[in-house]
Amino acid sequence: MRDIPGPMLVPLVLLLFSLLLIYLGARWLVEGASELAAHFGISPMIIGLTIVGIGTSAPELTLAIVSGAGGAGSISVGNVFGANIANSTYILGACAIAAPLLVKFEEIHREAVFMFAALIITALMAADGTVSSIEGMILILIFVAFMVLMMRSLMCCRPSREVQREFEATRPEAEPPLKSTVFIVVGLIVLVLGTDLAVNSATDIATILGISEFIIGLTVITFGTTTPEFATSLMATLKGNTDLALGNIIGTILFNITVVLGTAAAIAPLLITEGEMLFGVLPQLVFGTLLLAVAYRKRCLRRPIGIAFVLLYLGYLTVTLLSA
Repeated sequence: MRDIPGPMLVPLVLLLFSLLLIYLGARWLVEGASELAAHFGISPMIIGLTIVGIGTSAPELTLAIVSGAGGAGSISVGNVFGANIANSTYILGACAIAAPLLVKFEEIHREAVFMFAALIITALMAADGTVSSIEGMILILIFVAFMVLMMRSLMCCRPSREVQREFEATRPEAEPPLKSTVFIVVGLIVLVLGTDLAVNSATDIATILGISEFIIGLTVITFGTTTPEFATSLMATLKGNTDLALGNIIGTILFNITVVLGTAAAIAPLLITEGEMLFGVLPQLVFGTLLLAVAYRKRCLRRPIGIAFVLLYLGYLTVTLLSA
């Protein structure tokens, strides 16, 4: 046992460095894309719901592609489930602790319905021990259907002035196109390099410790890939756009469970073990349902609820690591 810290040191340092690269790459990618969209006059509503919302899940999507192509799909599976659990517990809880979260369920009910449906469908798909490539495509199509309905709704029905003001407040300044393009390209390159390094170092750590790649993806890598979601939601909360924080969390979970998991399965069928079902699929369904139940019944999520959600995540994490 004494020789374990030596071999562990290098992959652990590389993993921490890769998480920094993932954070920086995602941040530059989202900022560049948002600024470029603003330059061409795209509305703040569209920027917020598409570029920023989807962009914060860029680390998970990149990880799904890189790990799937490298034959380490279990890392991506763990990361998707871990990210969804983190979003519905400690990220939401941290925002509620920072400031009371106003809940306008009528304005996010479409995202909530699609998210809940996607969680149930995923659980049913995984029940037989695998998520096939065809099932992965079905998950992606669910998100496409959601985007079509959302865009049609935006074109047919003008959102309330309050919602428009909140998205206008998050609109980035229109930077020169060349500068924004450089940010996009550099951010994408750094994100891919960081993700590839994270997959390789996480695989080495899992081998040395004798634990599964799934657990590494579910815990350690999750903290790195959820940094953009955490920062976006927390900043929206601190700026007073508290209902945007909840909308971003629900939208991120929906994107992860449909596009990210669907992409990973489309590249290579995903095997779901009993442990992954027990510590990944079922907890994300339970916590996601709890999130929607609280959002539906409460008009405001205050600090005690936030603390309860953070403690819930810590309890889940403790049980998972002890079992591993």
